[in-house]
Amino acid sequence: MEIEYTKAVIYCRVSSEKQVKEGNGLESQEHRCRQYATSLGLEVESVFKDEGISGGLFDRPAIQSLIKYLDKNWQTKYFVIFDDLKRFARDVEVHLRLRSELKCREAKLGCPNYNFDDSAEGEFVETIFAAQNELERKQNRRQVCQKMKARIERGYWCFCPPTGYEYKKDQEHGKILVPIRPITNVLAEGLTAFAENRLLEQTDFLNFLKSKNFHVLIGKNVKRLTFEYIKGILTQPLYAGLIKHTEWGVSRRKGHHKAIITEETFNKIQRKLARPERKPRETDNLEFPLRRVIDCAVCGKKMTGSVSKGKTKYYAHYTCNNKECSANPKNIGMEKLENDYVALLDNIKVEQEVLEIGKLIATRIWEQKVKDVSKNEAIRETEKKELETMIDEYIGLIPKTKSESIRSRYEAKIEGLDKQIKELEVGSENKKAPDFDEALNLTLKFLGTPAQTWKNSDKAMKSIIHNMIFTENPSYSVKTGFGTPKLSLPFHIKRLLGAKSNDLVEVVKKNWHSIVEESSRWRLILHFDYAKHKIALGSAIPIGS
Repeated sequence: MEIEYTKAVIYCRVSSEKQVKEGNGLESQEHRCRQYATSLGLEVESVFKDEGISGGLFDRPAIQSLIKYLDKNWQTKYFVIFDDLKRFARDVEVHLRLRSELKCREAKLGCPNYNFDDSAEGEFVETIFAAQNELERKQNRRQVCQKMKARIERGYWCFCPPTGYEYKKDQEHGKILVPIRPITNVLAEGLTAFAENRLLEQTDFLNFLKSKNFHVLIGKNVKRLTFEYIKGILTQPLYAGLIKHTEWGVSRRKGHHKAIITEETFNKIQRKLARPERKPRETDNLEFPLRRVIDCAVCGKKMTGSVSKGKTKYYAHYTCNNKECSANPKNIGMEKLENDYVALLDNIKVEQEVLEIGKLIATRIWEQKVKDVSKNEAIRETEKKELETMIDEYIGLIPKTKSESIRSRYEAKIEGLDKQIKELEVGSENKKAPDFDEALNLTLKFLGTPAQTWKNSDKAMKSIIHNMIFTENPSYSVKTGFGTPKLSLPFHIKRLLGAKSNDLVEVVKKNWHSIVEESSRWRLILHFDYAKHKIALGSAIPIGS
């Protein structure tokens, strides 16, 4: 059943602000569209106008409002009328997209000078017209850009005027930039003061403009003064009577408009903004490896690291930044704290008897994990064979059935079973076992020499070593040094067992289950990212340990 259209909406568009201000294009388009609607017996409900918007865009305000209007009044079917295909769109992709958006809303297109045809031939011709409109738009843009570039090369600015300037017509130069005196007087005074260091920083220049009520002078053009806006003023060569456009390859040259500051003043400002880089300090490469991993013994807050300047050199120190902390002094020399930390690590190194226990525990757990992996692999193989058997059964049933629907179900079943087999294979492939003995020996060597290993490591490895040794951040006071730290299992297993040195191995054999339960917290071997860090750790462990 053919849809009866009794309502219409009109779409009008002009592409430049000049057409909006000086021309009557929108009114002429609307008039022609209303006449066309009357000839078809349609009632115009609404008019949508895009002012100064390119036809190469899809996201036009009026177009989006038109689409929302159609969606809101979805029970009514509308004619969408526009004066010319060029008003509708000037880009093939945008044209086809708009056509599709309106078609899915059952809107019908109408144009006084073009008959829309939904046949294959009609759509082809429509696409040709849309391509022609796009070509014209691109050619027009190219011609405009070429003319603008030529005018800039001759010393005339063609884009939006900077703050304090406006365009006026001149008999000799045509359209040219002219200063707006109340604004440029303030700018000239501020720019000169900034160049002569009477205004030291950009913040001072900003405050100067505020003191002159600059935002009132420029009116609605700028809502508030920002540092980005200030930077744009300070780097604008137009104020010095210069013109430059890097994107079009136009180098800096003298312009015909009137300057408000000298070229020398502008160059001083640019040199001031491009300050030379600060000379490197001897403290620039300090890493502060204990930053935020040592707690203040007085308030419990994490210590930070910083550098302060003395009369002749810079001093690095760790400090407690808690203002309410009563620690005195709060600043602790970096060298002192790190030396005390190394001494702490040296005191808690693991004894040989404990290393033997660690090796025994790790080996037993590893062997159990290998058994579990082998068991799981056997289970997967059994499941895989069962799935393959089921696939063979379904394949045997397919030739015997005459029903297409049943055959499709069999094929779907086969695909599902095959997917399950692939998932099982993914779970078992590329499972290369790590070199457990190498990892274990390297880790045990580290346990016996934590202090020297920490000293030889970089910042990232020092952080890993710290987390391997301590379960909580150790606390430190410059008066009492480090408190009693909370250590991970390998460093206090001897205390856990409550045994003498010569009885440790025997106790392990008798209390195997309790040790395994406690060793679940030992992350040194089982959770240590050996593959990633073995080179760094291996190079940090002292030779001969």
